[in-house]
Amino acid sequence: MKLRAFHLLMLLGAAAGAAHSAETLSVVPDSAQALGTVGGRFANLYDASAVRVSPANILQIQSPEVLLNLAAWNGDIRLDSTTSGSVKMSQSWIYPGSIYAVLPVVPDKLALGFGISTPFGLGTYFPKDMPVGPGVGAGLRHNIPFEAKLLAVDFTPAVAFRVTDTLTMAAGLDIVYSELTFGRIYPWGVWGGGDPDGEIQMKGDGWGIGGYLGANWEFAPGHRLALIGRLPIKIKYSGQTETVGMPTGNGALNGAGATSTSRFGSEITFPGSIAIGYGVDVTERLTLGFDFQWSDNSSHDDIPLDVGNNQPLFFGQTAAPLGWKDSIDLGMGATYKLDKAWLLRCGYLFSENSQADINYLPSAAGNDRHVFSVGVGWKGKTRNIDLTYAFVYNPIRTVSGAATPAFNGNYKHQWHVVSFSVTQRF
Repeated sequence: MKLRAFHLLMLLGAAAGAAHSAETLSVVPDSAQALGTVGGRFANLYDASAVRVSPANILQIQSPEVLLNLAAWNGDIRLDSTTSGSVKMSQSWIYPGSIYAVLPVVPDKLALGFGISTPFGLGTYFPKDMPVGPGVGAGLRHNIPFEAKLLAVDFTPAVAFRVTDTLTMAAGLDIVYSELTFGRIYPWGVWGGGDPDGEIQMKGDGWGIGGYLGANWEFAPGHRLALIGRLPIKIKYSGQTETVGMPTGNGALNGAGATSTSRFGSEITFPGSIAIGYGVDVTERLTLGFDFQWSDNSSHDDIPLDVGNNQPLFFGQTAAPLGWKDSIDLGMGATYKLDKAWLLRCGYLFSENSQADINYLPSAAGNDRHVFSVGVGWKGKTRNIDLTYAFVYNPIRTVSGAATPAFNGNYKHQWHVVSFSVTQRF
């Protein structure tokens, strides 16, 4: 029996995303202020996380400041397969964080910013004792990875400058270090000699670089337009593949040249995007924002797979198909100032699904995504504290045309997110 190409693709799910690409590799905004106005932040975001999200806005920051963000994510992901039983994500908590700094070199005219964040990523874990199908290599256990982790750390320098009284512009770099970790149960019985289960584990890392531009135009008093364009980032991964429990003395495996360890190589392109935001001060207390973003998710081409001596374990397949489509995000956000110190936020964001049924993957489960958020903020003389709760909801999706039959079924996928941010001004 031929196994499908090791499903590296499941590592390409979104958590990750952010400045987030709809249902791809990215996560929702990391600061509590940005998450609180999740669908309307581009023209109205004035904390230091604007370094990456909407960099021209950092000119609004009048004194040096550092922003620390911490979050707790709790996920509920479940597959009820029509052929192979049910499985639920076994580790449901994730704790991302980020830090940003802004230095006004010439207040209101020139500012520098820097950030360290994890705007792309995925961490999905399923139990190793998933249901076994009716044949060797069938079912969920032999097709869904028990560990799928994509970590991307983005080092983000940016510079913003004033062009005219109403127009500011900015440029920045995405310098990304990424790790890819993958583990799955492998049915050595497909090579004959019984049906023992073992494992294949792969890990690689690499660097990539991209760039982005931003502009903010106040075309009328209290009315702003923000524009952000981001280049795709290509990362080549290199590392090692290890096998666990490979039968010794197996003629078929020996003849194929399989070994206990081999190299691992692959490549991922994080998509580029174009975003526009409109912000309006309705009153002195109430500000609204409306955002639109297009993401180049089709830049994820077939994903190459190089495992050296162990290429025969995947029956000659050297790439895995993805076939994601470009997608859009749109939404709104609102901020209401209770007084000089306290304010309230709320937001809504819709992210269009990018995955067709045929290449659908449980470890990157997704559908049209809806993000609802509420938040509160306090501003003191030298410190801000912000707290936001968000509910990330994917309607239950029924997949019926997956190339791997075990992946057909109903998918539940949702997250609860709490984000806490502290800003210190100097």
